Amino acid sequence: MASKKDQVAEVVEGLGLGLAALGVRRVSSWKLDIEFSFSHAWREWAHADEYPSIGRAVKPDNEFWIGVTNSERRKWPVVAWRSDGADYVIDLRDRTPGEAAESLSDRPLDQWIALATPYRERLDEMIARRAAEGN
Repeated sequence: MASKKDQVAEVVEGLGLGLAALGVRRVSSWKLDIEFSFSHAWREWAHADEYPSIGRAVKPDNEFWIGVTNSERRKWPVVAWRSDGADYVIDLRDRTPGEAAESLSDRPLDQWIALATPYRERLDEMIARRAAEGN
């Protein structure tokens, strides 16, 4: 079984990979946006139970947040979340999503897209709501 740190890193990179496959290259770096979107996506993802260290955490969304903030400092990540002002840039390190998926894990790209889709939907809803409220 992979360590908690390795499980978090794989999910952070995998969700970034899924977002990139959906055409998303920049996401909000606001902590609440990241945590709420992850929490929503994690509850819906059919493969969440394959990462028990995240699932058993008191706050899985905070574990994900910590993984995102550590992403660009990891040695040799397949997918990095690079801080760029108010956003994170999803960096596939000059790979296509398919190539990155093969390098990341045995999990196929469509499963990472299945995690990224509800994440993106929730994130878009939160940003639109804030814009409508003038925040």
